[in-house]
Amino acid sequence: MPANLVDVHVDTSKLESAIAEFAKLTRKELSDVSRQQAGILVGHVIALTPPGGKDGQSIGDSGGITLESKKRGEAAVASDISKLFPTSSMKHERLVGMVAKGFEFKTGKGHKDTVTQVAETMGDLARIHQAARDPKSGRTRKGKGSNMAISRKFLVRQYIKNQMAKVGKLNSGWISAAKDLHTASRNVPAWITRHGARNGGSNISDSGPKVIIQIFNNQRWFPQAMESRVKLAVARRERGLIKAIEAVMDRRAKAAEARMGH
Repeated sequence: MPANLVDVHVDTSKLESAIAEFAKLTRKELSDVSRQQAGILVGHVIALTPPGGKDGQSIGDSGGITLESKKRGEAAVASDISKLFPTSSMKHERLVGMVAKGFEFKTGKGHKDTVTQVAETMGDLARIHQAARDPKSGRTRKGKGSNMAISRKFLVRQYIKNQMAKVGKLNSGWISAAKDLHTASRNVPAWITRHGARNGGSNISDSGPKVIIQIFNNQRWFPQAMESRVKLAVARRERGLIKAIEAVMDRRAKAAEARMGH
């Protein structure tokens, strides 16, 4: 994770114990099991990174992120931008005069407010939008007068469309780690991989008594609750592995009973 934004340290001791038990039970190399489980864990982390929900509701049956998350992200983009830019079809000169007089315009979110400028180009929209974004999370702070502008409906629609195309970029910071650890491709869908495998990676060391795996994502914005999201991902993988251990033991018990003729 980017050191200047989010540095997450999560207790993985229970998961490590489950990994060691599973490796012993299945007679597999600890290094191989550790890498396999880390790959599954990366899929969970991707699913819990925005636009994935923080409570795990965005994780599908496979352990990866759902398409509903993409739709939720696009809706959030549209909502954030609509707060900043009320629209009008009036001539530029009249709009300038109304802005100067403190006229209240109705935004796409229904409330009315004064604005301080007219946004006539995509560049104007981008500048105003970026200035209104929270420096940590990237979400747009509530539109209020000084950080709002009156614009044209077609311009705002196009700008929203352009920004929607960026949904999944934050998740894409985990792609390099996913590739390194062989995360299932179904858990890294096309709306994430379209952004490329940049700004992230992993460090893997298995020279000591145990495997040490670090994953990092250097994309620009992260929510403040990222640590709790990663904790949830670890807890989910721990539960999944415990179920796998129980399933192996159950199969062996049934096989033993069959051999004994019961």
